[in-house]
Amino acid sequence: MHNIKNIFKNAFYVDTRTLALFRIYFGIICLMDVLRRYSIIEVFYSDAGINFRRQVTSKYSVKYFTLLDYFHSTAEVQLLFILTAICAFLLIIGFYTRIFQFLTAVGLISIHNAAVILENGGDMAFNNYLVWALFLPLGTSWSIDSIRKSIKKYPEYDSNDLNHPFEHKSTQIFHFAYIACMVQLAMIYFYNNINKTGAMWVDDATALHYMYQLETFLTPIGEFIASIIPIWAVKFLTHMTLWIEICAPIAILSPLFQPWLRRVVLILFIPFHFIILISVNIGLFSYVMFAALILLLSKQDIEYLKRLLSRCCTRKYTVFYDRDCGFCHLTARVLKRMDVFSRLQWADRLLEGDKPENVDKLLERTIVVWDPKTGEIWTRHIGFSKIIFALPLGFLFAWILCIPGLEKLFGYIYDFISNNRTSISKMTGQPACGINQGEHTPSIEREDHALLIRGRKLIWMISNILVLSLLIGAVDYSTKINDGLQKRFSKEEKKLKKSAQSEKFQSPRNAMKRILLYPRMYQKWNMFSPKVITYENWLMADITFENGETLSLFRGSDDIENRFEREYFTPYNNQFWRKLFGRLGKTSYERYIPKFKKWLMETKYFSEYGNRKVIDVKLWKLSEKSLDIDSPVDKRPKVSKRELKKKDRSARKSRKVSPKKNQNNRSYKKPKIK
Repeated sequence: MHNIKNIFKNAFYVDTRTLALFRIYFGIICLMDVLRRYSIIEVFYSDAGINFRRQVTSKYSVKYFTLLDYFHSTAEVQLLFILTAICAFLLIIGFYTRIFQFLTAVGLISIHNAAVILENGGDMAFNNYLVWALFLPLGTSWSIDSIRKSIKKYPEYDSNDLNHPFEHKSTQIFHFAYIACMVQLAMIYFYNNINKTGAMWVDDATALHYMYQLETFLTPIGEFIASIIPIWAVKFLTHMTLWIEICAPIAILSPLFQPWLRRVVLILFIPFHFIILISVNIGLFSYVMFAALILLLSKQDIEYLKRLLSRCCTRKYTVFYDRDCGFCHLTARVLKRMDVFSRLQWADRLLEGDKPENVDKLLERTIVVWDPKTGEIWTRHIGFSKIIFALPLGFLFAWILCIPGLEKLFGYIYDFISNNRTSISKMTGQPACGINQGEHTPSIEREDHALLIRGRKLIWMISNILVLSLLIGAVDYSTKINDGLQKRFSKEEKKLKKSAQSEKFQSPRNAMKRILLYPRMYQKWNMFSPKVITYENWLMADITFENGETLSLFRGSDDIENRFEREYFTPYNNQFWRKLFGRLGKTSYERYIPKFKKWLMETKYFSEYGNRKVIDVKLWKLSEKSLDIDSPVDKRPKVSKRELKKKDRSARKSRKVSPKKNQNNRSYKKPKIK
């Protein structure tokens, strides 16, 4: 029984430090996602741009959640973006984590769902993890919330108390939301594999060759890789992609041989997604997958990373501070909790034994950081940079305080805080400098009331039931919409499956589908499936001004009509413009063509217009077919060009119904004559 418990714990429990690392990285991605869209608010998200907001015209249509339905002007949408960015930053540092985690999810899902025409697989994966993570305690470790809780639980009254180490406890927790994150990751790899049914994946293994032919996707590094990668490497990596994608779900979800199987997944898929990241520009997909892979880290992995990190800075310092200053003492208490490796020894003017000369005089106006081995001392902001350097990952930020030029600004800020520490202490509710703090009585930790404990357990149970229900619905929904899975069933099997689905089960399944699609927890995973696209599309706009002058938008060279080159699409070869250009030529999106042309006539977004009035816009769709792997080196693909405009469908409506169909548009079979 004990062994079974350990197996279950290794597979389905998560360390709170793993969740903290996920929170920090995931919060950074959230912030990146908001900032990268900020410059295109006027184009894609406000009423001043192209209106991509989905209109629900039927009670049977699935509605998507977005707050942007209530924000219309550019200034209003910018305000929502700014508020979401602030919430993401507060999520990173773990300040009121639950609240700002929820607000970040609401803001980002609203942004993603406002213009579905622009989304890609990364946005869909993002939405899923935003929802699943809502149920996980991301602020338990490495957060402002955890520091505040520790300060309240372990009071220190002087430097002697600060030097009494307390154990940095980490706990492993169980919640179905963590299992949902694992299942979500497994589904992404599983369906991306089984949806790859094209010949370039299954037969001739040339999929990577065609991926590196996509000039509108390629990065500069991707273009370099495309020029040097040999054919044997293309075929090997294509085969390897299929193998690791089908093995990953087993390794992720298996309760046996953990954490070793998940370590193999980390070793294989971190380089896998890194190559995708540096090769092709597909939005934040690789970044989101890195965040999901972080959740595979076990308690043992975190301990190993901690030991590696401890080798970055081995120097120890003695920090002298003003013990009578409440704000200074509070700062020391906070820094103690961040000093995971115990590199800092705290002291004050009452320290007996070895100490720097004139330390008492220096403490009147500055902190003093002393290296007992070398005898060096540092004061003011430079001393503070040494303290930061001693903290885990502090070397990433400590150097900023010493930058020439900025160093004087930081010195001024430090002196301002130091000179006003009495008033700052009062403002923060701490004992003011020089005021007698009286006798200290140890605080007694109050136990939680029994009703509060029961309430927390009830909330935990309800949240687990809710997540489990959503997870079952997500898995069920994924089996219905992924084409690669459906192709594996014969027609007879599909009929039997459909007949077995009674209305009793269909109704809750449809209801669950609506719930899942409300935040766009979409589960169709078909990146570069069933095959990598071989026809690459782009869009050009010929603008005619009132004074007779003309301008061609969205191309960096006139040669674009003869061949596609990566530099011809800069700076529009990103997720948003590329998705717009690629989808406007499709029948399901052609209704946006008049809106796009109207916006091009009225907008002031393009500096090239130069206050000239537009009187005519023509859109052109360019298409280029990728070369086969065995094509001659000197061969160039042909680029086709056609005008892009909304087709007139009134002629279709006026056509008579085919004689082979009845008035209800149903197939009509001629009766046999006996």
